[in-house]
Amino acid sequence: MARGGKRDGSGRKLGSLTKRTRAIAEQAATEGKAPLEVMLDNMRHFQQVALDAEAVLAGLTAEEIGGKDLSPEDQFKMLLAKAKNAAGFRQMAQECARDAAAYMHPKLTAIEHTGAKGGPILIRASKEQRDAAVSAALRVDTDA
Repeated sequence: MARGGKRDGSGRKLGSLTKRTRAIAEQAATEGKAPLEVMLDNMRHFQQVALDAEAVLAGLTAEEIGGKDLSPEDQFKMLLAKAKNAAGFRQMAQECARDAAAYMHPKLTAIEHTGAKGGPILIRASKEQRDAAVSAALRVDTDA
């Protein structure tokens, strides 16, 4: 019985998923907005709604918050509810931005630098090279 290796006919057929994915993306583009465009539109919308809500909050007087017949505690509670509402819009804009960012900005990956066979990095230099590098580093520090 054979062990390991590639079996004939196994695995995904070349280009099968790529063709299907490409067809879906092209259909979405011809029918209207792509998902990324919708995410960006939602982000901009909630950002603007949050800015508008904050502008309204900044200009409110005590009477406008809850009327003259409310106690200061009740007026504060109403103002707090309106502030939480504005913060909710900011949070929604943040969520849309986070979702869209994955499509626009590549994630940075962590890179671990190691020497041979995962050991420490060894730097080989002559005494003259080492002294020149140290002198250059000291000159840079004093020039800054």
